[in-house]
Amino acid sequence: MNLIMMLIKDTEEWASHLFKHAELGDVRRTKRLIKISHQMASNIGSYIVNASGSQASIEGAYRFLRNDKVDADNIATAGLNSLLPALTLSNTILALEDTSTLCYRHNLTKELGHTGAYKQSSSKGMLAHTVLMVDAETEHTIGLGAQHRWCRKMKTLVLLTTENAASTKRKKVINGNARRKK
Repeated sequence: MNLIMMLIKDTEEWASHLFKHAELGDVRRTKRLIKISHQMASNIGSYIVNASGSQASIEGAYRFLRNDKVDADNIATAGLNSLLPALTLSNTILALEDTSTLCYRHNLTKELGHTGAYKQSSSKGMLAHTVLMVDAETEHTIGLGAQHRWCRKMKTLVLLTTENAASTKRKKVINGNARRKK
């Protein structure tokens, strides 16, 4: 792999390079992943419906996303494995870490966790801890080194209650029951 491969500008070439070795149990799933990735990267910030271009492509994308045989970890592994040659070219690599909150407002949010720290928070979504690999000397982004995604469960949230006007007490919610936090 050379530096040119690290700086791919064409989204179709990028998607193919990143995911061509994804082990999704069927070569057609891998091709669909590459197509969806290319379409979404070509239309940053767009919904699948807007990025897909045709009704057949939209349906294919949603079938792919709902497919129980498609494992996000296998997709992530393929992406990371595609970066390994580029990592060997760098003398010093920075692993930049950050946790992001991803909030959603559609009817499927019941399946997601609370994104706020308190039970009263109406935000639903998930959290993602991401590690971005960067060449320290050239400052070029190599790619996504790792990502852990999770939903915050109700029992780990803190419930705020006001027992009198002067003080606010915190209670930890455990299995749906509020208990005073010590």
